Amino acid sequence: MKLEPDDQINLTKDILAGLLVAYDISDFTFEPISEGIANSSARVESGGRKYVVRVYAQGKNDDDILFEINFQDYLRAHGIPIPMIHKSNDGKELIIAEVGHKRWQAILMDFVEGQSVTTRPSYELIAELAHLQAKMHLLGMEFVKSTAAPKKIWPDLHDSLAAKVENTSVGGQEVQALLQRIKAYRYLLSPDLAYGYNHLDIDFDGNVLTKDNRVSGIVDFDDLQYSPVIVCLGYSLWNILDDEGIDAMKHYLKEYEKVRPLNSLEYEALPNVVFFRNYVICIVRLLLWDNDTPIEDITSLIRLEKEIPKLLSPEMLRFRHEL
Repeated sequence: MKLEPDDQINLTKDILAGLLVAYDISDFTFEPISEGIANSSARVESGGRKYVVRVYAQGKNDDDILFEINFQDYLRAHGIPIPMIHKSNDGKELIIAEVGHKRWQAILMDFVEGQSVTTRPSYELIAELAHLQAKMHLLGMEFVKSTAAPKKIWPDLHDSLAAKVENTSVGGQEVQALLQRIKAYRYLLSPDLAYGYNHLDIDFDGNVLTKDNRVSGIVDFDDLQYSPVIVCLGYSLWNILDDEGIDAMKHYLKEYEKVRPLNSLEYEALPNVVFFRNYVICIVRLLLWDNDTPIEDITSLIRLEKEIPKLLSPEMLRFRHEL
């Protein structure tokens, strides 16, 4: 399922051939990749090597993509398992092609073996991802010093998408009441929170590849932003909480802090970030599936809406972390 499918390209053999000529690849087989909601990708095999072609959705700025690529190169150089992005014949990591009278941006990267959705990850795998995310956050904070790109402080966490689904027929009054709560929600962020460039979507549900109980790759930096570090962590913790439960989430946090301890401001903000992420996921599910959204996928979030403030109070987080 894709967000804004009209802004995405359908990758056929002919279209891929037109893109791959920029890399002197002509004899290849391919398989579309169904994962991902914003861009179009395909696995390509040629000459015994495996690649992934990624074509960005319409509306993305070239400079933003190049910045995203540059950040991935930086992380890879510092030991984070990011797939290699190949340069075209003219030395460019980002290529431009015209297909169907539209301008498309694309990259070619190594295919990384592993599964993109990992159910029931072991505590060892959870710990490894927590350590990697903490390292990425430290690197993202350091990367700030090397770029002159504009840096905007996030004043708050608030919804900007609920209006797009307010006419949904899913769930009746219960879901309508939830949407009103989402639209009214606003959490003020301290301007003194630690900032860096952050992935903002690290989880075992698509952007983290795993193989043999290890993280084999981290992909999809579409959401990369200069943002509070605690927001990126809180988004990941929500996913662990939703999929694996509170004990696994506390384990993730404990392992994360072995690399990057949180300060008091971040502890104060963390429950609110996790709570807000619960709202964001609700809107994303309704946008993706519209009136076909399974009601249990929304009622589970309503249940979490009630549980998160109890489970994740700052005092409880500190207490459980010390155990």
